[in-house]
Amino acid sequence: MKKALLILISSFAMIAVAHGQLGYKENSEPEVFAFGSPEDTTKKSDGIPSNNPKITALDKKVDSAALHYFQRRLPVGLSIGILKNGKASFYGYGETTKGNNIVPDPSTIFEIGSVTKTFTATILALAIGEGKIKLDDPINKYLPDSIPRLEFEGQPVTILTLANHTSSFPRMPANFHSTIKNEKDPYATYTLHDLYSSLHDLILIRKPGSKLEYSNFAVGLLGTILQKEYKKTYEQLLFVNLTRPLGMKDTRVNLRKKDSAHFATGYDQQGEYNGPWNLTPPFAGAGAIRSTARDMLKYAAAEMDQANPPASIKKAMALTKSITFENGGNRIGLGWFYQRWEGNDILFHNGGTGGFATFLAIDPQKKFAVVILSNCGIIVDNEGYQLISWLEKN
Repeated sequence: MKKALLILISSFAMIAVAHGQLGYKENSEPEVFAFGSPEDTTKKSDGIPSNNPKITALDKKVDSAALHYFQRRLPVGLSIGILKNGKASFYGYGETTKGNNIVPDPSTIFEIGSVTKTFTATILALAIGEGKIKLDDPINKYLPDSIPRLEFEGQPVTILTLANHTSSFPRMPANFHSTIKNEKDPYATYTLHDLYSSLHDLILIRKPGSKLEYSNFAVGLLGTILQKEYKKTYEQLLFVNLTRPLGMKDTRVNLRKKDSAHFATGYDQQGEYNGPWNLTPPFAGAGAIRSTARDMLKYAAAEMDQANPPASIKKAMALTKSITFENGGNRIGLGWFYQRWEGNDILFHNGGTGGFATFLAIDPQKKFAVVILSNCGIIVDNEGYQLISWLEKN
């Protein structure tokens, strides 16, 4: 269970926020993570199983970044995808399960955690295109009448403020921790009744739209509203709106029996078995998706308009990339965060569950994307930024 992280990128003299962790610790302060040489170099990187041929300059840069990750003592496996000039390259390191000697490949399935929020934002944008929802709608329009009007000084919480983390909602509902039955699968027992109960008791402390404050609570509610309006499960919304039209055959919420052989085993930040996280409908839109490196590059290609997506998806993706809030260097569209890198805007989101970590970044101008999937809870942002920086210059 991870906290929000402030990432200090010392070599580029800039600060960015890693927003994607699905943690549930309440009232937690951001941690600072310094980029640079890893403190723990006791594990030798030589001998890490890999399918990287180490021939091209890109191969060698990926190898350097991956081995940097493995210099820490606990990582298990990585699946890395690079999309550049329309060509996808895939690399696997380590093992899908400790001791099985199977290197992750482009079809290995990982939990992507909060990267799910970008999918939820796109489903929202499609709903807006259909005229089903409006960004400036007060959210009470979509909630039971028993829930008091959610506003501060007359300013209501809107669909937009749920989608861009300015709702003034806390990171997690106040009643979340009391619902946990299994610390290794904390979201599995949170119900719709719990969600509505938390909303009923919620007291806002600032005007919605005034401050960026990352909230799993808010995006979980957004996903719940979409499920309610369409009378479909989140997985059905995902399949109908995105994964089927984009050909993402291995991206879903619930694993099928035949998927189990391809699903990586998750390990926590201490290197202990964690097992999968199962997010109930109130939080599905915040982090329930499982996917592969191959499918995530299909998603990135569509975001860059390289995969000839249907016109409705192309329009929706463009809407998610429109900046909706900017303050103090923080910029966000719908779901997507922006970072300025080597003079270009990078679309970014990371993700973390108990046993998995994800990094996804896209440069729409230079048309490249990086995805890193790990079956260990240790974040992979450092390695992702190493690859982004190299790709910007090469």
